[in-house]
Amino acid sequence: MVTVKRSFWDLALVCAGFPVLGTGLGLLTHRFWDWLDGLDWLPMHGLVRWVGGWPEPWALVGFTGGGLALGLALTASAFWGYTVIRVDGDELVVRRGDRTKRAPRAAIGTVWADESGGLLSKELVVLGRDGTELWRVRGDLPPRDNIRDVLTAHGFPWRDGGDPHASSYRRWVEGLPEDDAPDGLPRGANALLAARQRALGRDDHDDADALRQELARLGISLRDERKRQYWRR
Repeated sequence: MVTVKRSFWDLALVCAGFPVLGTGLGLLTHRFWDWLDGLDWLPMHGLVRWVGGWPEPWALVGFTGGGLALGLALTASAFWGYTVIRVDGDELVVRRGDRTKRAPRAAIGTVWADESGGLLSKELVVLGRDGTELWRVRGDLPPRDNIRDVLTAHGFPWRDGGDPHASSYRRWVEGLPEDDAPDGLPRGANALLAARQRALGRDDHDDADALRQELARLGISLRDERKRQYWRR
């Protein structure tokens, strides 16, 4: 099994930067505690006030230790949210959090990275040999060059130029006719797209991803832009 490596600076920020920043925040909180004590809107104000009441040097130890714990919690959260990409024999395996996607090499037509969503909303997209979307995984991806090098070295098709079907997408608006034509909406798609639009509106990505899978079973591939849905067959 081969895992796509993350960049050195990414790991340095997560493993060292967050704990250092957390400890620094604890030191600043201790230094300016007399002023901060009056701000009732501070998170966990009661707990922080309790620590601030400790005698010195224990108050300093409490603030710096709490800041370090916060930094380590951020580090753990970042690792949990990473998109981990592996090649396991003839399978592409992608994991994010507690979800894992798998696709055999023989079923894959192309793989590409959609980086239009920004740093934390990149997506790894896997298309089948007939151009239909098998799945996509959103998250903080490893560097694109690292993904490309690992996949191409193991015989997986990779595309640097983005979505090969970009010109085929059309914006979905409620009430589009469902006529089951080769390039039209299949019956039942509007209800799923409407439900998914509501999920996007409330930032419920889990529900939106589940509805994306339902639409994929109908032969619909989706692209999102500013909570607008674009579709193709």
